[in-house]
Amino acid sequence: MEAKIRLEHVTKSFKDTGVVLDDITLHVNDGEFVSIIGPSGSGKSTIFQCIGGLLQPEKGELFLDHRKINGETGNIAYMPQQNSLLPWRTVSDNVLLGQELFHKPDKQEAQKWLRKINLSDYQDAYPHQLSGGMKQRVAFLRALLSPQSVLLLDEPFSALDEFTRFDMQKWLLSIWEEKQKSVLFITHNIEEAIFLSDRIYLLSPRPAKIIREIKLPFRRPRCDQLLMESEFLALKREIYSDLKAGGLHESV
Repeated sequence: MEAKIRLEHVTKSFKDTGVVLDDITLHVNDGEFVSIIGPSGSGKSTIFQCIGGLLQPEKGELFLDHRKINGETGNIAYMPQQNSLLPWRTVSDNVLLGQELFHKPDKQEAQKWLRKINLSDYQDAYPHQLSGGMKQRVAFLRALLSPQSVLLLDEPFSALDEFTRFDMQKWLLSIWEEKQKSVLFITHNIEEAIFLSDRIYLLSPRPAKIIREIKLPFRRPRCDQLLMESEFLALKREIYSDLKAGGLHESV
């Protein structure tokens, strides 16, 4: 399978904090969902900023398809931890923002997807009129409908309560499986990473190195019962043990 996005031996440091990324090599295949788990401050967001062209690594190369993209912006769609919806724009206009930046927006497609996520009644509403989960759905749909083929998700559900978070995970998978964009997902939550991903990369504390790459054995579509299966729980314990051995002592 062809890699859609690829990092090869990427190293990044800052004057005040020293080396943050130390020889990071990873990839996301076309249509694949890949997660990164690591401790706070390990450099997960720095990886995203390098991919997005906001930061230049001192060493290493980044590729989109087969094209080198070091320092280039505009190649990826991005969903941050906070929904970052523009408060003066309606739900429909927020969804179309990513398309507006690159080509003529497709209002009919936006309306179709708002119906799919049960938000068509809110297309003329403003962000302050939505719940937290609804805002995250709008933000994800905005990123999903952007023209870029790679989607970076930076802990998008971390601010949600446990039940809303699990509902959002299932919702995300149902929408992603229809669009099949290549996704790189940051999370602190081991269970979330296992449930969502095709593969997982484990990061050490700073300076970040890849501890392990894990290919998930679970078939799609994923269902609620998976979280209780013995193989799922065993893998969760195994990942926790790997992270702890790699120097992660905080709760994940």
